[in-house]
Amino acid sequence: MSARWMRLLLCLVILVPAGGCGLGAGDAGSSNGSNGIELSVLVGEREMAGSSARLLNEAYVDGISLLELFKKSGVAEFSADGMLTEVNRILLGPGMAWNIEMNGKKLPSLNSTVDPGASIVMSVRPDTVGTTLQPVIIMVNGGSEQPELTHCHVLPFTEDLSVKLLMKNSGMVRLAEDNRTLLNVMEYTPLSNEEWRLRVNDKALLSNGVDMKLKPQDMLEIALVLRNS
Repeated sequence: MSARWMRLLLCLVILVPAGGCGLGAGDAGSSNGSNGIELSVLVGEREMAGSSARLLNEAYVDGISLLELFKKSGVAEFSADGMLTEVNRILLGPGMAWNIEMNGKKLPSLNSTVDPGASIVMSVRPDTVGTTLQPVIIMVNGGSEQPELTHCHVLPFTEDLSVKLLMKNSGMVRLAEDNRTLLNVMEYTPLSNEEWRLRVNDKALLSNGVDMKLKPQDMLEIALVLRNS
């Protein structure tokens, strides 16, 4: 009799974890990103998806449309009339629009259903046929202190565009009278222990770096950091 109970207990030990693991894996698929959805956000040659794919996977449910998935995940923002205005906190300047493809095909509508494992590509294109895309990017990085400030603004490249002129054109930066000192960015003024630091293509700029001329595809980062004590 005792041998029989031992055999039953052994079966339970084997079966319960197997069932638990199967159920756990199913739950994990809807909560921690195992639906396999891939996302690319391309600005010219730059990949700027960040952690957006994880957010899409966490928000995914069977039968959801791309529009609903974007809204539910918070990856994209829309205007009151339903126009796509922002993807992964990236705003487009004049003359640009978002091109959306899923599984290699351009989407006729954001109401298209998203299947598990779908590959979604968001890319910036000129809104005029025959025009070449020449973007420059200005990125505000609020870091851990002010993460809500983090945004990118994609603007068209123009001849003789400098760091200073890009900051002025962005509408995000207010400069002092010397046209070199940043007073506030996105209406945020640094605290006494904070400061703005500039980088172009991941290289730090000195004080005279605001006169540096930019090229297409350059990215200016304005990062909020703590002052060195």
